[in-house]
Amino acid sequence: MTAALLVLSVATSAQGQTDLRYPARPEPTTVIGINPIALVLGAVIGDFEKTIRPALTIGIGASVLPSYLNRYRAAEAKLRYYPDEHALHGVSLGLTAGIVTQEFSDYSSTSNGVQRTNISPSIGTELSHQWILGATSRFAMVVGAGAKRLFGSNSNRYEGTFGGGTVATFRVNVGVAF
Repeated sequence: MTAALLVLSVATSAQGQTDLRYPARPEPTTVIGINPIALVLGAVIGDFEKTIRPALTIGIGASVLPSYLNRYRAAEAKLRYYPDEHALHGVSLGLTAGIVTQEFSDYSSTSNGVQRTNISPSIGTELSHQWILGATSRFAMVVGAGAKRLFGSNSNRYEGTFGGGTVATFRVNVGVAF
């Protein structure tokens, strides 16, 4: 009797059997995420990403930075390619296109602190890595970096990260996958 109880207490699922605690779920096709670090700093940065092919996703992103950062706002469309052909998982290469606005005080010799707004179209690229985690594959986490180039007559007035209208971008998002 003791031997039978011992065998039953260490029994596990045989290979190929489903773990009934976590029923099989369909693979996530959508991720919505925000940057929690930006929230602490008073900014809002987020992404929406949807699978359209096994290796491709489309999405939108938005950024709103506070007034002490010259009230920078961006909205962009995104196309991401996953080389492992497992969209939303692993390394991705992305292209972005959108609009960037920036409000700033112009202290040139003729303007004397007048508030100005630049509106510039942008294109960019990014390299990211995304993980879908958890027993139910609902938690998404992504890190990435890239750059975007601002165009238009006022784009050079924005000094950007690299000067002359080029801005570095960073992604550190957490969110939900479904």
